Amino acid sequence: MDCAPQITNAVETAIPLCQIIWCGVHVLRAVMRMAEKFQDRSNFETFYNLMKLLVFGSEEEEIDPDEVYNNLEEILNEEPAAREYFDRQWRHHLDRWMLRYRNEGDGTNNISESHFKVLKHQYFPERRNLRLDELVIELYSSVVPSFLIKLQIKGLDSERSVKVIKKVTR
Repeated sequence: MDCAPQITNAVETAIPLCQIIWCGVHVLRAVMRMAEKFQDRSNFETFYNLMKLLVFGSEEEEIDPDEVYNNLEEILNEEPAAREYFDRQWRHHLDRWMLRYRNEGDGTNNISESHFKVLKHQYFPERRNLRLDELVIELYSSVVPSFLIKLQIKGLDSERSVKVIKKVTR
């Protein structure tokens, strides 16, 4: 999910028990936009690299998240404007963006954005303000059958196709 507080608050209000994980790509883009809050450019570069480690980890070596976070804190102690922004935007939401709090799943929302793009451009091109009943009918009559055909063409497990059909026809 995007790391905008308004979106997060809306989702939490609508679905109170959900676990919200912010997209790592969106987190790092937001961090890039805070570069002007740093007086020292090298501090920002180090800060960005530490944030990247906390969000995605490292394939080359095992990292200690506590040590990385402490290094991040040391940099923020030298940068008051960046500290203020970090405290407001990131500190209280560590569980939404740090790798150590993400048990499974993707660190980005690229897959969901890709699915949304297919729905928007392939099934609903130039259709705005679609009524909910029309959306459901379109999903049921076009999207689901198309998905099932793709499963069969790819030769994926037929049990999966049956499960999808059962869920759709309930």
